[in-house]
Amino acid sequence: MQIRDILGRRWGISMTDLFGIVSYVCGLTREEIFLHIEGDIEEEKMTQIEKLVDQRRTGKPLAYITGRREFYSRDFFVDETTLVPRPETEILVDEALELLTTTGEGLVLDMGTGSGAIGLTVADRSSRRVICVDISQGALGIARKNAYRMGLSHMVDFVCSDLFSAFKEEGRFGMILANLPYIEDDEWAFLMKDVKDFEPRGALWGGKNGIEIYEPFIRSVPRYLMKEGHLLCEIGGARQADLMAKILRSLGFKTRTRKDYGGEERVIIGSWTNLS
Repeated sequence: MQIRDILGRRWGISMTDLFGIVSYVCGLTREEIFLHIEGDIEEEKMTQIEKLVDQRRTGKPLAYITGRREFYSRDFFVDETTLVPRPETEILVDEALELLTTTGEGLVLDMGTGSGAIGLTVADRSSRRVICVDISQGALGIARKNAYRMGLSHMVDFVCSDLFSAFKEEGRFGMILANLPYIEDDEWAFLMKDVKDFEPRGALWGGKNGIEIYEPFIRSVPRYLMKEGHLLCEIGGARQADLMAKILRSLGFKTRTRKDYGGEERVIIGSWTNLS
């Protein structure tokens, strides 16, 4: 069977997913697939394509099928212990990199690192030393694998911790980044099957109002953030932005937000105004 025949067949999945599977199995980029459109597919590879298509039809995310996901123009390893990096999270990285051009020499902390997409990208693009933290040893294993693949192992440290529980030294971070769970109870039932049934619930569910984990985290931040430091958190909309802004302002932060490509409040930024 030729690649043309595979692409012309009705598989019950999107063409984007089909291209992704063919690319993964055949070791070809999308452009190379078109260049080899009349090339024959070996029987073994055809069997593998059919198997992976069956997995995708169950709702299993393509990223978990191929074990990789592009983020900030780099491929990251992912598995079921990590969230699949999303395009909107790149907004948090954009903001972090912009702020780091004027932020002091303190370390950067990536809380809830998962695959390491945020922390490793910041380390790569800013040349800053980053501490990547996650409660999951499995997720940290994937993050370490990504750091090694990207040649960043010398710039990044990994800590298994429930929020700041493993940290004793205070006031050492110039920037703290967080993409903690923020899906609200009312939203859970409406999540796509790909997300709800396959991605780790512990990395998604944020309680009744979505900030059940964020609130204690934010209240601990003043102990660990340097005087001129910044806190950046990915959030799930205007209501969470308002709730978190009130907490941050009560702690002495000045706040602002950035919207995602769909117009939703997606990142809240807290900057110190004073520490007294």
